[in-house]
Amino acid sequence: MGGMRALLPEAAEKVDLHRHYARHWLEVGGVRANFISSVDGAVTVAGLSRGLQTPGDNRVFAVLRDLADAVLVGAGTARLERYAVVRLSTRRRAVRREFGLDETLPTVVVSHSLQVDPRSALFAASGPRTIVITRAAADQSVRAQLESVADVLICGDEVVDLGAARLALAERGLTRLVCEGGPTLFAGLAQAGLVEELCLTVSPQLAGPGAGRIVGGPGWPLDMAGRNPLRLEGLLVEDEALFCRYRLVR
Repeated sequence: MGGMRALLPEAAEKVDLHRHYARHWLEVGGVRANFISSVDGAVTVAGLSRGLQTPGDNRVFAVLRDLADAVLVGAGTARLERYAVVRLSTRRRAVRREFGLDETLPTVVVSHSLQVDPRSALFAASGPRTIVITRAAADQSVRAQLESVADVLICGDEVVDLGAARLALAERGLTRLVCEGGPTLFAGLAQAGLVEELCLTVSPQLAGPGAGRIVGGPGWPLDMAGRNPLRLEGLLVEDEALFCRYRLVR
């Protein structure tokens, strides 16, 4: 089992993951998407991303959280992956202080339909209060239940306005967002031009037919072709897995 090595931006046999992913990020911020995919493009195995994960991917996942003001996730992914309030260890809180970040890491759940269970582990009494982003037309009774355990932000009337959501979070000081999926949320953010970075782990396996990709939902308009070019700014390797850090070129 080999250790993590850097190929870009410069070759190195040892990598400080926090420094690698903090470079050109902390001072700029924005939305950073984090995904894992098999070599043949699958985003899940048996419906879950954990079938693709490697030890290195788990470390990168934690580092990207350490360098974020908030975790951004779609409600469907939060349900499937059993998200809970993020509770950081003493060591990780110290790392966040070192990089000038708050010691707590709230979770932001985006839900069009408000199919969110207020009894789930995301709404525990202790830990940072979860933020739910939804639309004005969502179910009012569910909204009322959620408002007792979470901060509910209304962004948009008939559909969730992701641009308005990002501005509302920035007003709360949450300017560095790590988006952990799902594919429909990522596609919406990318289509709206709201993604600054994509951190993509390429897992060294073939998942076979059937699984979705890191983008999902309705197809993009034809004029979207070529509107999201990527520049590879970082590349790590460990045990045949690749850890790519792309910057979207505006």
